[in-house]
Amino acid sequence: MRRAPLLATLIALAFFSGCATTAPSSAPAAPSPFLVKRSGQGRPVLFIPGLASAGTVWDDTVTHFQGQYDCHVFTLAGFAGQPSIPAPFMPTVRHALAEYIRAHGLQKPIIVGHSLGGVLALGLAADAPELVGGVFIVDSVPFLPALMYPGATAESAKPFAEQTRTQLRMQTVEQRNQGSRHALSIYISDEAHREVAARWGADSDPETVAQAVYEMSVTDLRPELSRITAPTFVLGSWVAFQGRVPRETVEALYRGQYQNLSTARVVMHDTARHFIMWEDPQGFFTALDGFLKAHAPVARMEFPR
Repeated sequence: MRRAPLLATLIALAFFSGCATTAPSSAPAAPSPFLVKRSGQGRPVLFIPGLASAGTVWDDTVTHFQGQYDCHVFTLAGFAGQPSIPAPFMPTVRHALAEYIRAHGLQKPIIVGHSLGGVLALGLAADAPELVGGVFIVDSVPFLPALMYPGATAESAKPFAEQTRTQLRMQTVEQRNQGSRHALSIYISDEAHREVAARWGADSDPETVAQAVYEMSVTDLRPELSRITAPTFVLGSWVAFQGRVPRETVEALYRGQYQNLSTARVVMHDTARHFIMWEDPQGFFTALDGFLKAHAPVARMEFPR
């Protein structure tokens, strides 16, 4: 696949927030694929953050719910100070998410995923459609390379993905910091939020970040979308493309990525950058609240015997 400059920016920068120089000095013998913080009660909602992000990216959303939902907030292995796990990253996490739902007896949870977390949410819903009650995707697509190169396939993307992974592995601390600052200036408008995301990146394991970027680049979920039966809402952002690609083109690319998912509704946000839950919290809450209410489980009616 021919190297596309904007695609390179998306893969190497948009999903890369900088990372620590070394992995944590000590880790459990069998590290978990994620750390989970649970709060509230009611219908279960699982929140999966993006690359090199902590689960605390969802703090404002959980606060907004005021305990009305059973919130399960994940921080993935290798990110924001969590111990790393051996490759492959994404298949391991996808499997572990399904097992987590089963082990905790969660009934048809809603899965909310941002960026890389959105890819994992789609993978989970395709792997175990019987477990998932709904999917809410925050600025993510099932095959990232095809967003910039519509004819891309997992095979044609592989050489570029391998090159990107090698480059990420070879970066110096200074190069990682520069890449982080550049990416965050594009995808987060608020300086305080950029600093928070930079700290998460600095605490992330470089190898996990490089491997996750590689796997995102060679994993094409589009053929798997037809297995998803849960209602799906996709909230996309096109602001990062502004001045380079028309809004209509970006929206068409997003819709094309989800054409095999009959339950999907795709909506493009006109002002928020990549971290939509930070950029426009009220708009994000309105969209998520509407989705949760629209797809609330039907209460069982009890009749006298």
